[in-house]
Amino acid sequence: MAHYLICYDIANPKRLGRVHRRVVRHALFLQYSVYYLQGDKPALQTALNDIKDVIHPMEDDVRAYTIAPLSEAFQLGVPWFPDEVVLL
Repeated sequence: MAHYLICYDIANPKRLGRVHRRVVRHALFLQYSVYYLQGDKPALQTALNDIKDVIHPMEDDVRAYTIAPLSEAFQLGVPWFPDEVVLL
């Protein structure tokens, strides 16, 4: 099981809303335009394929990074998740 950070910069507000609604079907919202996906490469590819037809490849930027599990991440400020969300 891998851990991914999906980030994007969408130039058009209408497309931005569409991309957000599709990404949250697959990944956990962390903050504006940043999402966490726990899964294998096919799960990541499915998430990216789901937004492929919405983005404009010459105007928008979508990236996915392999990261350590969020349970190993450092945090300052407001908690990422409510108390009832437990990271394993």
